[in-house]
Amino acid sequence: MSEQDLGQKAAVRRLLWRMGFATRVDVPLRAYVPANKGRPGHESYTDLDVLGVTVAPGFRVQTAIADCKSTARNTTERMFWIRGVGDFFGADAAYMIRPLKTTDAARQLAARLKIAVVTGEDLTVLEAQHPIPLDLHEAPLARLFDVPQMEQYLKAFTGMDSKLAPLLEYRQFDYWVYEPYRNLTQMVSHLADAASILDPANPVHAALLLDCSWLYLLSVSRAVEHIRATHAADVQTCLLEYFFGGQVALREKKQMLEQLMRIVPPAAQDRAQLLPAWYSQLLELVGRFNRAPHACLPALQYAEMLSAALVARKRTTVSKAFGAHIDPIAAKLMSDVVGFLVAAAGLHPNFRTMARELLIQDLTSGPRLVPATDTPNDERVPESVAE
Repeated sequence: MSEQDLGQKAAVRRLLWRMGFATRVDVPLRAYVPANKGRPGHESYTDLDVLGVTVAPGFRVQTAIADCKSTARNTTERMFWIRGVGDFFGADAAYMIRPLKTTDAARQLAARLKIAVVTGEDLTVLEAQHPIPLDLHEAPLARLFDVPQMEQYLKAFTGMDSKLAPLLEYRQFDYWVYEPYRNLTQMVSHLADAASILDPANPVHAALLLDCSWLYLLSVSRAVEHIRATHAADVQTCLLEYFFGGQVALREKKQMLEQLMRIVPPAAQDRAQLLPAWYSQLLELVGRFNRAPHACLPALQYAEMLSAALVARKRTTVSKAFGAHIDPIAAKLMSDVVGFLVAAAGLHPNFRTMARELLIQDLTSGPRLVPATDTPNDERVPESVAE
């Protein structure tokens, strides 16, 4: 990845924010294959340079992908690749970002394939056509679009404790290839396995949890999308069906449990449960977002901004970053997502404290249980200032 490619990704990310998206940079896609003679049990498909996620009216989760290259070579062939990746990922919009003007033939093909061709000049024009009240050129929001800090963030989760590898692998790769309903349980399971390692005093660990919360909110949003499309008046039944992958899968699980109860000793039957202990809390969380569909997008953006700030050791809060444009309901619900994951996965309760301070509490003087800023190590220190 060249510096120029990363600069294009930063520009596209800023444009997508202006267009009403939350974003991720460098999303790899891969498949599991049988391991053979020391080779890993997976092979990469490709990667998405920039992914945008938003929630449209009616609670439909929509995505946009962007392919960023610093060269204009092989433009025609690349368009077919983008179209294929967009269809594979189920993207609603696809962008091909190039630094220079493309040929008329390439633009005609782009129109046929429903791909938007965007040059550097186009980016400038499009940004001007999507004004927003937020200042994306000033800290802390500007951090998301600053090339060196983007590069720092992309490298932040490498070289961590090897015991966190399963969680990091899931976050980076597996989340994107699992059936969406499976991520409601997989995220909790992976965080629970890493609970003894994750430290709320470590800024990168805190950033990792907020990033995982971003992913979990996307999973919750897809669950709400399913509920609203099937039976909006019966959240409980629809979530139960979605949780197991459909009515047929739910019926099979119930039948398996009935068979299991016939052979399990009575003393152990209380441990043979269809649903995890935290399912009622998930039902409540889904219900909250179902009643506040407008909160999903800003909540995703809040988690995105805070995770980048923690990696950079630049502590800030949502109220400081978004000022008068903050959505308090979205901030509270994002805090609820973190709180749910802390409780369900058995994480240190100080993670919940941190999330509440960064998302829903005004800064006050005195020590705080949040990661240190601009310190040479990851020790917890009293903190009373923010950007």
